Amino acid sequence: MSRDQYLSCYSIFYRVITQEKALSGRSRNFGWKAYYDINDIYKYLRNMSKTYPEWASTVVGGRSYEGREILGLRIDTPTKRGPGKPAIFIESGIHAREWITPATTTYFINQLLTSNDPNITALRDSFDWHIFPSVNPDGYHYSYYIDRMWRKTRSRSPNGCFGADPNRNWDHNWNTAGSTSNPCDYQTYAGSKPFSEVETRTLASYIAGVENLQGYLGFHADAQMLLVPYSDSKEHCDNYDDLIQVGKTSLDYGYRVNKEKYEGPGTAAELLYPASGGSMDWVRQALGTPLVYTYELRGYYFSWPPSRIYEQGDEVTQMILGLAVEAGRLGYFR
Repeated sequence: MSRDQYLSCYSIFYRVITQEKALSGRSRNFGWKAYYDINDIYKYLRNMSKTYPEWASTVVGGRSYEGREILGLRIDTPTKRGPGKPAIFIESGIHAREWITPATTTYFINQLLTSNDPNITALRDSFDWHIFPSVNPDGYHYSYYIDRMWRKTRSRSPNGCFGADPNRNWDHNWNTAGSTSNPCDYQTYAGSKPFSEVETRTLASYIAGVENLQGYLGFHADAQMLLVPYSDSKEHCDNYDDLIQVGKTSLDYGYRVNKEKYEGPGTAAELLYPASGGSMDWVRQALGTPLVYTYELRGYYFSWPPSRIYEQGDEVTQMILGLAVEAGRLGYFR
């Protein structure tokens, strides 16, 4: 890249970053034309639980290094309560700088709770939802106020360096691919051992306790692709063909919204790069959850204009609808 090209890219990136922090789109009552700090996101979740007390309740999925709750919203309408109702867990914001993921996840929550579309209300009523917009709240808060490109947690290593990559810290082939043992690495330090980070350790405990967990969806940015297990090799899990078929339908539903094409579905080792110690792979291997996906949303150097959050929110809503429709057709939720 030439100097002029670099300066041009940097200029565009700086402008997008500046737009992200603009206050003009902020709503007193929370909205999707601006990015909000973790405290605002948590206030939104609590408000929704108060507004829809028969449907929604806040749940704590764990704790952070700095003492924050990992707060989520459980949506479980009374229409189909009872044994056997399938549960779906949604994880967002595990990488702090990927702001579009908490934004689209709260957008999806809003769709589930307020939409009159019969397809969306059926989606809401068919599952026991456990939705966590930010599972790395310390990192997100630090990214929001201090270092926009911060990715990791905020734990402190003995040598004084901060943070580990919480998506390299799970106990699945830990630190064998796409990670480092250097605590001062800015991006992919895997931690001192599997589950060294309190965020991953306590979140894993919560996930393991979810009854009848049939689906696990992780949201990242910004590779614009759909990934399936396993991320650290080209080995395919036993229902790989079903995962690909369901994933293609999910992407087809999303494509109808904005005509944006995603790569995949496929494994990260095939489509992106090998990476071990990720949440998706642990959930699949340790818990045997049948439907496990990671959605890499759109963006530009982990940025996305706040005025266009709704675009990805609508895409994500339709992608999840498509996933549920096709998986149900294949008999996963009987």
